[in-house]
Amino acid sequence: MDYATNCASLPKWHKVPLLSVCIPAYNRPQGLVAAVRSVVAALPREYHDQVEIVITDDSATRTAVDDLLAPWSGHWHYQHNAQRLGMVANWNTSLAKACGEFILLLHDDDYLLPQGITTILATLSQYGSQFDVFLFGVHLVDSHQRCLRRQIPRRQEWLSPAQALRQLLRHSSLVRFPALIWRRSLLDAVGYFDPTYGEATDLYQWLRFFAQKGVYTVPCATAAYRIHDQALTMGMFQAQTLATLGRIFAAAADLSLLSPAELRHCQCDFFHQFILAGTWRFLRRRQWQRAQAVYQLFDLPEVIALGRSRRWQGLRWLLGSWLWLLQQLSS
Repeated sequence: MDYATNCASLPKWHKVPLLSVCIPAYNRPQGLVAAVRSVVAALPREYHDQVEIVITDDSATRTAVDDLLAPWSGHWHYQHNAQRLGMVANWNTSLAKACGEFILLLHDDDYLLPQGITTILATLSQYGSQFDVFLFGVHLVDSHQRCLRRQIPRRQEWLSPAQALRQLLRHSSLVRFPALIWRRSLLDAVGYFDPTYGEATDLYQWLRFFAQKGVYTVPCATAAYRIHDQALTMGMFQAQTLATLGRIFAAAADLSLLSPAELRHCQCDFFHQFILAGTWRFLRRRQWQRAQAVYQLFDLPEVIALGRSRRWQGLRWLLGSWLWLLQQLSS
């Protein structure tokens, strides 16, 4: 989509915003309110023109946001989809309506921390002319907004495309959605989210961004990433997802930024972390059979062929022993 055409609807007195906060919503009206409020309530009025709020609502019924955005003097757009678009299409619709120089995709079950939006704007103002992709930190919270742990980059630095891919493809949860901000024009360069990659479409998108521009990491938490039983990611721990991930690693190989041996090592670590994370999630919820089913993904030929991950061998042994003991007690 042409940038100038996309922004033609902005009032003439508005300058192009520095940041578009895109919120694709789906049947979580309270979450949508919290996400919007985390932007509106935290930003002083004199900075409103630097931020645009774009909401595309895929919910069954329209969400009332006018009162919520009444104090907002910056540009905003709300669209209720007449027919449900689906997850990835709704993301892309939201992004296609963005006019800002940079984009933050904020799901309606996540929200910005109190100083999040000001930290982001300060960083973009200082470094936005030098870098195109920024990775901040997040607080992982539960459904009651209690912080479970913090995931924050260790240092402030630029990672080259090869360095960024190495990090991305070794850590299955390196990037949480609200932590990543990218230059809007990158969508024209690499494309929008590809629905053929299913629930791994975000990883494929980050792969394309990082391969193009690397990433600038900022050791500050700016958002809360919610983990709950209803999260779509709970259903992704299956063989089909591993097959999709294999396609992503094949795409990474075509880039020739990492050697075949290095890429194989990354894939081994990634698959181990992915399987162990899924196993642990179900063990925590005492869903023993589902945990066992996820752990058995280690028996897939494509996983066996990668070998064992030294990084994750201790945890693999621990969870495997736990599951074996539970099986013995139940027999």
